[in-house]
Amino acid sequence: MSKTICIDPGHWPGSVNCAPDKSYWEYEFTWDMYTRLKPLFEKQGFAVVGTPTEQENPSLTARATVSNKAGADLFLSIHSNAVSGGWMSPKGFVAYTSSGPETAERNRAAVNILNAVHEAGITLFGTGKPYHALFTVLTATTAPAVLLECGFHTNRDEVALLKNEVYRDRLASAIVTGVLGYFGVEPKDPESGPPDQPSFWASTAWSNACAKGIFDGSDPQGPLTREQAALVLDRLGLV
Repeated sequence: MSKTICIDPGHWPGSVNCAPDKSYWEYEFTWDMYTRLKPLFEKQGFAVVGTPTEQENPSLTARATVSNKAGADLFLSIHSNAVSGGWMSPKGFVAYTSSGPETAERNRAAVNILNAVHEAGITLFGTGKPYHALFTVLTATTAPAVLLECGFHTNRDEVALLKNEVYRDRLASAIVTGVLGYFGVEPKDPESGPPDQPSFWASTAWSNACAKGIFDGSDPQGPLTREQAALVLDRLGLV
């Protein structure tokens, strides 16, 4: 039986949440992450329900109601984090659930996502375990609910990553990998996918390689010639 994921892009135009220099706005990031996550989940056979549309901004309670009416198997709320006072040092990926115990489904889901994010080379904040908070979207949902703070937009280095297309792909891929792990589902059709996009099984590695300048981001499924292999080895400092 297919699973239903409800994705909640946090905040909306008009939200004041942004980087201190206003080069980054949280609502733009969360909507963009929704557009990346939705096709990745659908490719794996999940049904995806979004809480808002580009024209509609429901209340926090209404967002939970969307999930409840859809009979979602998991609720994910996407955000980026902040510390007041301008540019600050805290950084890293955070997952929130409403409460313990660790064996609760919401915490099992959060831990699987955190583990996948860590394995993708993304910095975690604190212990790497889910934090607890009585946010409305976590307490008013009937499905296991996890709120994901994908990084701090008040950290200069991290906000640069959050604005990066390749890094966003890496985040999305890691979140989907964590959800698959939570449900105990193996990736479907790992060889399939459009030629201008990496296969699911290779998406994290591809994003990492592009971020490090090993590849330029083009033709992820193209054949590798000997001269291209030589270029890769040179970039790795192996020749």
